Amino acid sequence: MQTFAATVSHYKCACTMPVTKRCNARTRAQKCGRLRTVTVQSAAGVLLDRLLGAFGSRPDVAQRQRLRVASAQLLKLLCDAAPDLTRVNQLVDELAGAEGQPFVEESLGGGMWVVRFTRGKPLLWNLTYSTGRLVNSNNRASQEFDPSVRSATNVVELNGPGSYIAAYGSYEAVDDRALTPKTIRARIRSGRLVAGPLALPLPISGSGLFQVLYVDSQLRLFRSGAGALAVQVRADCLGPPAGGSR
Repeated sequence: MQTFAATVSHYKCACTMPVTKRCNARTRAQKCGRLRTVTVQSAAGVLLDRLLGAFGSRPDVAQRQRLRVASAQLLKLLCDAAPDLTRVNQLVDELAGAEGQPFVEESLGGGMWVVRFTRGKPLLWNLTYSTGRLVNSNNRASQEFDPSVRSATNVVELNGPGSYIAAYGSYEAVDDRALTPKTIRARIRSGRLVAGPLALPLPISGSGLFQVLYVDSQLRLFRSGAGALAVQVRADCLGPPAGGSR
């Protein structure tokens, strides 16, 4: 309130400047406008600093920055031909422990996300997917969420991108919590087997829970109900698979 009152008094002081021969109406308006701009910007900066301090946002911002650095390092390692798996696991643990980060459902979108690292057997790939390792093979396991309709698509390649199993379903949040870890329920209702020009329906169905532990624009980390971890990277960050694209 003191800052606001001071701003108002500055407006009055600036606008009552006497008009003289050396200070005509245009000069008066220019000086008044400059003073108003400087005063308002200064007041807004002070108010923002007070708000950030009051709500404790500065430590949160620092933590998010630290997590983004860890995410960028992990992404680079997961794209290397021979990454340091010890360091990969350290970074996965750091992101997995990042509780209390803001969660926005739209962050789950962005097209297909490809599994690049697993620890345990993650949800939704149990049929064919060998896990517990770094995933750099030609056969990709990927997942796509569409927040606008809450649909879920899961794909496991069998022999390159031209042969795969796809499972289709939906997802929903189990509560209104807006922080990580965010618990999601996924339901699979149908599937199909594709082998070149052939496509066969598969009687795939089921449901399960998983948690979103971390997500940014390029990388996300999920934990299944059994405690398995899966790191996914946006497909457009990796480029097309070696065998071509679907």
